[in-house]
Amino acid sequence: MDIICFPFERVVEINALILSTEPGMKGAVDIPKLQGALSRIDNAIVYQGLDDVFEIAAKYTACIAVSHACPDANKRTGLAVALEYLSLNDYEITEDNELLANAIRDLVLQEITETDFADILYAQYLKGL
Repeated sequence: MDIICFPFERVVEINALILSTEPGMKGAVDIPKLQGALSRIDNAIVYQGLDDVFEIAAKYTACIAVSHACPDANKRTGLAVALEYLSLNDYEITEDNELLANAIRDLVLQEITETDFADILYAQYLKGL
């Protein structure tokens, strides 16, 4: 399986797009902090054998959301990156934004795990088939 890794520049673009179309505090992204967050995903892939696309998407969501590298919209950015990551791997999720918004909130609050979030993403993918 070829793993698609997100460059930090694309995450910055996604965050800028979100903040240009939705409410949120504008400002500079903390690039070193963002790179550190993204390196956690790369390390999990390389050193822990993480190879499930839904678990990788969940890890992107969690790492970006909790890193607070973006001036605002960290959770929205993490979710958007996860959905784009899944789309690039031919898994489209277009259903139930409210469920995903609630799930990412629960993920950040540690009320659910990354594995739970991955399961939610997978279930949403199956609903769209």
